[in-house]
Order: sequence, then structure tokens, then C-alpha cells
Amino acid sequence: MSRLATPVIGKTLWATGDVRLSVDLELRLKDRAGVWKRTAFRVDTAADVTTFPAYQAKQLLLPIPSQASRGAIHRQTGLEIRSGLLRFRMVGMDATEYAVPCFFLGDPNRLPTGVAVTKPRALLRPLALLDQVQFDFHKNATITAPYGEMIIEKK
Repeated sequence: MSRLATPVIGKTLWATGDVRLSVDLELRLKDRAGVWKRTAFRVDTAADVTTFPAYQAKQLLLPIPSQASRGAIHRQTGLEIRSGLLRFRMVGMDATEYAVPCFFLGDPNRLPTGVAVTKPRALLRPLALLDQVQFDFHKNATITAPYGEMIIEKK
């Protein structure tokens, strides 16, 4: 069984003093030629779908739809959506290839700009992998992980 422990990262918000917790995960994305490209993703347990910037996807030569979904706009960023699949492996685990639905956000030919536009993030929705992988969060604080760990285990 393949297993990975990733630290939960804490960032203190200067305005309130509250601590914002997050988990970043290194993935190897599969491009059109079958080459694996290493990229960081934020694990977002509240995400409805995995998201990735369309411009960055084009730079990495990932297979993305050529046309945006008709009339679909990502509410949080105001960017157009290309609905596709993201194929990846998790760095630190075995060589199992996973595929999840993904919204590629924005125009693949230019970086999103402007005050009204929020830049898209690389967010991984772990619920899309529940049949294959188990995600657990543990508050077993250590020196290297003071806010605990996210444990990923292959089923």
C-alpha cells in the first residue's frame, strides 16, 4: 500500500491574527506526449471541481479542450471554462496514474489580467479520488508539521 504524509501549512493573517491552514501537494501532470511535469497544487476539500489555469496548461503542453464551454463563466474568477480531464501522479507515492474532471480556467493564449479578474489557482478536489485514495487529516503536531498532517493512502 502506498502512503504519503504531507504537512498542513499555517499562515497567520496579519489583520486578525487568525491562522489559515492549507495543504500543498506536488503532482506530476501528464502532457500530450506522455511526459510527466511536476506542479504544485493546493488541496481544497471544499472545491466542487479541480481547477487549473488554462494558460499554464498550454505552457505545459497539457491536453485541454480547444473551445471554452458555451456561456460558462467561473464565478470566483470571472474566467471562461474549458471542461476536461487532468491526468497525474502524486509525488512521493507509487506510479499509479489518476484522472479527475478539471476546469481549465481562462484563455490558454494569454495570462489573465485586470482588476476585476482573479488569477486562477491549481486546486485539487480530493473528493474526486475517494474510490482510489483515502485522505485523512491528523493533528499530531511535530516539529516539521506543527499544524498536523494530511495522510494519503492508496486503497
